Amino acid sequence: MADQIVDIGDGFWNIRGSFRVGGLLDIGTHCSLVRRRSGGFLLLDAYTLTGPTLERVRALTDGGRAIEAVLHLHPFHTVHVDAVAALFPDARHYGTERHHRKRDAVRWEREPIEHPDTHARFADDLELTVPPGVDFVPANEGLHFASVLAFHAASRTLHVDDTLTYVSVPLVGGLAFHPTLAKVLQKRPGAADELRAWAERLVARCADVDHLCTAHMRTLPPQGPGAMPIAAQVQRALDKIDGTLKAHPRRHG
Repeated sequence: MADQIVDIGDGFWNIRGSFRVGGLLDIGTHCSLVRRRSGGFLLLDAYTLTGPTLERVRALTDGGRAIEAVLHLHPFHTVHVDAVAALFPDARHYGTERHHRKRDAVRWEREPIEHPDTHARFADDLELTVPPGVDFVPANEGLHFASVLAFHAASRTLHVDDTLTYVSVPLVGGLAFHPTLAKVLQKRPGAADELRAWAERLVARCADVDHLCTAHMRTLPPQGPGAMPIAAQVQRALDKIDGTLKAHPRRHG
């Protein structure tokens, strides 16, 4: 299936790409292009753009020169980092500490993407948030729960990697928090309380979200007229992890 670029509107484009597990099963991946208030552009996450998709992105961004920064939002999404750095050599690249270690040929900005100072740098265009109470880069590299979530207020869009996943399976599918949550919750009292409070704020924030872009599907989750509101979908996802959070050590006092 060919890559596609989805024009969300109001300066936000989501690019649906291919990612094959074991060379066979295509679970998809994504990145997003965001037009800044200043007129420049940001790229959220890395994907190797080719063919008509690359041509469209270049046409929107003055041949790529208007892409001011690439924000790598998931510590374990590194496959396409080098290719994107080569495509857009003039852009500033913000990644996690793991990006710095795994792709050390890239000219990284000193501030990691998860740091509040980096969030403040892009606050005019994006609201960035990191789930607390979990290991952001766990020692077990198969645990992909944590990432930086990005809200684009102008288009009422939430861009999210593995923290929230969407599976199009009737009855048992839908939006869910990544199934590795129990293994990344920090082993201290209060960690689950912090994650729950953050998730409740996420539900409230999603009252102003009309478009949801998740990583690992070739198409976007159902949304718009007739679909369950995004906030309700996130609330249902939170309800599904209630048992996991309650089973974690509680805060003393």
